[in-house]
Amino acid sequence: MKQYNQKHINDLSETELARLASEGQLIDVRTEGEYELGHINGSILHPVDNIETFNYDKNKTYYIHCKSGNRSAKVSEYLSEQNYDVVNLEGGYQAYAQNNVSEGETAVESTEVDIKSDRKQFNYSNLQCPGPIVNISKEVKNIQEGDQMEVTVTDPGFSSDIKSWVKQTGHTLVNLNEDGREIKATIQKEQTKDMEVNHTDKGTTIVLFSGELDKAVAAMIIANGAKAAGRDVTIFFTFWGLSALKKEKNSKVRKQGIAKMFDLMLPKSPLKMPLSKMNMFGLGNVMMRYVMKKKNVDSLPSLINQAIDQEIKLIACTMSMDVMGIKKEELRDEVSYGGVGTYIGDTENASHNLFI
Repeated sequence: MKQYNQKHINDLSETELARLASEGQLIDVRTEGEYELGHINGSILHPVDNIETFNYDKNKTYYIHCKSGNRSAKVSEYLSEQNYDVVNLEGGYQAYAQNNVSEGETAVESTEVDIKSDRKQFNYSNLQCPGPIVNISKEVKNIQEGDQMEVTVTDPGFSSDIKSWVKQTGHTLVNLNEDGREIKATIQKEQTKDMEVNHTDKGTTIVLFSGELDKAVAAMIIANGAKAAGRDVTIFFTFWGLSALKKEKNSKVRKQGIAKMFDLMLPKSPLKMPLSKMNMFGLGNVMMRYVMKKKNVDSLPSLINQAIDQEIKLIACTMSMDVMGIKKEELRDEVSYGGVGTYIGDTENASHNLFI
């Protein structure tokens, strides 16, 4: 078994990283959503969840990175056991983004635009991803072209997120300043891209098959972040994933037979959905929701409310509803209904498709 090496990502110059990327040696093991928000040009996306499918030339050395270095260390250990020659890049994309500007992003932060004294100010401290970006996306619609807004954020990933967001939406990042835990960004509204989101080649579709709380939360975070970044987002809820769309207050619907059995086994509301790991007969769910609340991470119902406010398309699979005996009266009023044909139609306009 080979032993993997470690190296800090900023020990490599942009030229060296570009060379590694061009030769297929720079591997990004984050999620598709993270990759879409920002990545090193030319890096190959191979999410950690699919690392078992890694099948590349073993005569090369692969440089593995994630957001900070934790996931890439685990991947590097796994790949070394498969006799790959790998180097784990400590610091990950987060460290890289703080010290480098990728090709095509040189105009993201402007030194030619002055900060205006009449800018609107918003404090999004203690909001976790995608909260700050979602709120900025809402507020920018309420100001005029050329107006500015200043936001204060404590989410450590915000610096990378806001750079990607302005690049995708066409607005100007006038100033970005980090002072300890606090990040301040000044954004000027531009008219270079349509913020009403009518893209036909930048859609995101998500199939939520899982009925587990942590996976549903991850799906909604990615969806809200994608919408805020200017993508047209559709989520197709099928089988166990339909539990996420249930109303928080139970609707009294009389059921019989197999439908009654499913009703007894399925969560009564999104808050009752189990965890995929360490559920511990429901105790894990309580602990997770407690930690999320303490860390100011939005609950699943709150994330779905954000999605509705952003006009994300929520589709309930009618076939799955019929099989599992779920009635329309049990689901949120904002939900649309359709089958696989509806979903496939939306994938034709999407370049980003996820199955969770």
